[in-house]
Amino acid sequence: MQRDLDALTRTSFDLVVIGGGIYGACAAWEATLRGLSVALIEARDFGGATSANSQKTIHGGLRYLQTLDLPRMRESIRERRTLLRIAPHLVRPLPFTLPAFGAGKHSPLALRAALHVNDAISADRNHGLAEKSQHVPASRVLSASAYAALLPDVPREGVTGAALWYDGQVQNSERLTLAFVHSAAQAGAVVANYVHAVEGRREGGRLAGVEVEDVWTGRRLTVRARLVLNTAGAWVDRVMAAQTGRSPARPTRWLKALNLVTRPLGGPQRVAFGLRNRTAPSLVPGFIFVTPWQDASLIGTAYVPYTGAPEACSVSEEEIAAFLKEINAAYPAARLARADVRFVHLGLLPADARHPRQLEPHYRLIDHTAEGTPGLLSVIGVKFTTARDVAERAVDRVCAQLGQGGPRGRSRVTRLHGARLGSVEALLQEALRDPLWDLSEPVLRRLIETYGSAYGEVLRLVRENLAWGQPLELGGPVLKAEAAYAVRAEMAQTLSDVIFRRLGLGAAGHPGAAILRPCAEVMAGELGWDRVRVEKELQDTGALFKRHGAMAPQRDSARSGRGDEGVETMTPTGGWVTRGQNRAGAPGP
Repeated sequence: MQRDLDALTRTSFDLVVIGGGIYGACAAWEATLRGLSVALIEARDFGGATSANSQKTIHGGLRYLQTLDLPRMRESIRERRTLLRIAPHLVRPLPFTLPAFGAGKHSPLALRAALHVNDAISADRNHGLAEKSQHVPASRVLSASAYAALLPDVPREGVTGAALWYDGQVQNSERLTLAFVHSAAQAGAVVANYVHAVEGRREGGRLAGVEVEDVWTGRRLTVRARLVLNTAGAWVDRVMAAQTGRSPARPTRWLKALNLVTRPLGGPQRVAFGLRNRTAPSLVPGFIFVTPWQDASLIGTAYVPYTGAPEACSVSEEEIAAFLKEINAAYPAARLARADVRFVHLGLLPADARHPRQLEPHYRLIDHTAEGTPGLLSVIGVKFTTARDVAERAVDRVCAQLGQGGPRGRSRVTRLHGARLGSVEALLQEALRDPLWDLSEPVLRRLIETYGSAYGEVLRLVRENLAWGQPLELGGPVLKAEAAYAVRAEMAQTLSDVIFRRLGLGAAGHPGAAILRPCAEVMAGELGWDRVRVEKELQDTGALFKRHGAMAPQRDSARSGRGDEGVETMTPTGGWVTRGQNRAGAPGP
């Protein structure tokens, strides 16, 4: 997957997709599978905004039983099954628990009935899943004592049992988005990040492409296309205005969604807690969910109305404090303090126009023909789980307007890049037997869980440069080859692209200079960065951690990996400076 901007100008495409989050990535993959010629452009990095912010869960729609919204429930069940099928190295089943209380709608009897209906409606939940490890088990009701034994530190006052069911968990949502992008590129789509859509290109009264600008050089290009699909997420209104020449008739209102990464809480299940003693408006509209993830817990979701520019979205200390207060009220044994918050995932989601503190209940697919801009469609999505299905519906509309396109639904069954062969465990055993890869089981497991069947593409770089077979940090599982692969094969342009969205090293907290600097130096060798650029990348990445409420590592640590005599320390702004000199005699910045 190479960034070739000239390829954007060499042909006239059937479709250009603006926005490389999960919705745009799925649309590009779906349209390419149907035989359309597709360009996908993203103004920043693929999956770098709201698509990176979730509770890492793939919902089967159990909550829709409360409103008897069975069509949406079935949609969620199908999409959970689809993602378990097409990306088994990234998505796997995860147990969920919900405590039962009293004799009403939250009683064990009521939950048992709900789970029974859920299992009946999802009777085909494992259809087509070849790997048994990907199967979603049947649900059941636990006794109060079994719930207490399973989660001994959770609140038990008034608990009379608990529901236990299974949904999906995506270990790395950023890599799932990237897998859709990579798959589309392999199938023939032209994809490029850091390409900004400036304005629409009109011919004969209709949109016929997009004028774009390379973020790095300022170079202007014309991308010709028969249709334009706007999937720009929080920038969707801005793209609408740029393409149509007017502000949207119905401006989108936004909620900032917050999910905290904290020290580990609870057990291996995702558990829900009801809020207690609400004396003020809550940031959390329903339950607080605590999800085990990596070596931490992911807690959410809180919602805050937001009116600023999308690129300025950040979390404040006041918002973190308010959220912690609600968590500790619902889960007193947690005793979470600010120092326990490693990172805050945040993103912007559309608010309900009638209830601005609630999420918009459904996605919107807008055809701008009636507004005087034929050739433009816009998607405003809400859920990560159903993004592929929404993309399929959007491409249905594209194909109807173009009068062409192959059969629909192939993206439901076509495995993504890295998911071509076998289960994680089968690939791991194969790798352990292969004499070419003299690596420990933890290193190989991480490679396979990150790249799936494409892990060999990463390891082949070690043959080119044996130093890349060393970990970024002594004793760590992440190889230097992965940083080189991110640049060569995954279009990484900045250090934050690699740390957050290629290697997953920053999504659970600041990894420290012992990781960041060696990674930047591998990238410098690939991209020709000088020392000034390396330091800027380190500072920019540190500032991004600060924007996400990350606590600095509790160590001054870390040698840079270049044999420096000095010690790396964090500045108040989150950058790193070197005290002393390196062996070449160059002063530290």
